[in-house]
Parts: sequence; structure tokens; C-alpha cells
Amino acid sequence: MGTFAALMKFLAGRDFFGRANPRNKERPLPAYDARTHALMRFADFLAALEWSIPGNINEPDKPLTIPRSDIYVDQPDDPASLNFPSIAFLPARGTHDQYSLGPSDLDEESFDKYGRGTALLRLGEYIELFMIEAWGSHVSERRSILAGVGAVLRISQRSNALQLSLPSYFDRIASFSLVDSQYIDDPDVVRGRRRGQVAIELRVPEVLLVDAITMKPCLCTEVVDVLRGQDVRSTYGEITP
Repeated sequence: MGTFAALMKFLAGRDFFGRANPRNKERPLPAYDARTHALMRFADFLAALEWSIPGNINEPDKPLTIPRSDIYVDQPDDPASLNFPSIAFLPARGTHDQYSLGPSDLDEESFDKYGRGTALLRLGEYIELFMIEAWGSHVSERRSILAGVGAVLRISQRSNALQLSLPSYFDRIASFSLVDSQYIDDPDVVRGRRRGQVAIELRVPEVLLVDAITMKPCLCTEVVDVLRGQDVRSTYGEITP
């Protein structure tokens, strides 16, 4: 059963977004939420960075890259088998902040932009304070990752946050702000497993693509000749009403 059919069955007589005439084909529910799109984009961004590890005495710093396969959007299934250095995002409870007390509204600038007869429904903003956990075999790797994350989150000229566009999520903008960080030394350090954490606040708008047909009014005029009288007929000839 499609989304529209299900709404018609369970919400009979109700008004809801996505109902348009003429009807488009059934639209499936989204496979990823705004949070997932934002974190995947952030992981791609971190994988594109070139980190720096301190060199030996009187030697320059050494470059370091972290493959995308070693950056986990969710907590790894088996942390004991990680390739170092690696990064994982630890989830937390998020909030869905509505833009207003009333119903959601349509983004007028999005009409037909992401599909003919569609528009974006602005649902609100998602906010989450999640953790980046950095793992390294040596103290220098952990220190470099935490220092690099703290640096890239504060290089924006427009705000004190990193802003990334989300091409996979209707070109929305996700914001990542640095909150705090911590070096963690637990019993695993004897096995060459150093870790640290960085707290980051994520803010990303939530939207939904729905069917929306704009009205195309047209003006029809009817001209009626109301001229009467001998003077008019003598000037323009006989007038037939």
C-alpha cells in the first residue's frame, strides 16, 4: 500500500499535504532521515582531510589520511577489530524543533525544483549533541585527530560552526559546532588503543518532498457591444447586438 493510499484509509476525511490533482505516482517514504544525510556528508568531509602527525625532533610534521572505510557513521559492530587510526560517531538523543506552533508549510522556492509537480514541506530542525570518538595506536594519532577536528569546526567566516551542503538531501545546509573534547586513558592503552572524544552539536533542517500543484489562473473576458442610437449607426453602420 502506497503512502497516499494508507493516508486515505486511516485518515479519511482529513486534510494532509501531498494530495494534488492531477495525481502523481505513489511516492515512497524516505530511506534516510536528515541526520543520516548530514553525518554521511560529515564523514566524507573528514575523509577528504589531510591530518598532521608530529614528526621527530627537528623534523616537519607528517601527513596522515583516514580512509572513508575507517570512518563510521554509527558505532562499529566490533571495536576490537578497527584499523587505526579510525573515527566513529556515537549517537545521542536528538530533538525535533518545529518552526511554528501550527502545521508545516511549503517552501515556495522549491516548486518543480526536485521533480515536476512537487515541493518541499518544511518540517522543522533536527538538533543532536553527538560524540566523535577517535581511535589511534599512538598518543600522537589521537592528539592529531582531536586537534584537527577542533580546527576545522571553527574556520567558517560566516559563523562559529562548520556548514556543509547536503546534495543528497535537497541541498539543505547542516551545521556542526564544537562543544567540548576529552582525552580518555583507560586499561586499553596497554594494548596500543588510545582514544579521545569530541562533542559536536548538529543542526540540520528537516524537509519532505510532497506533491504540490500550483494554481495557474487565467483571465477570460467577454466583450458586449452596448452602443445604441442613430448617431452610432450613422458613424459605424448598422450594429447587430
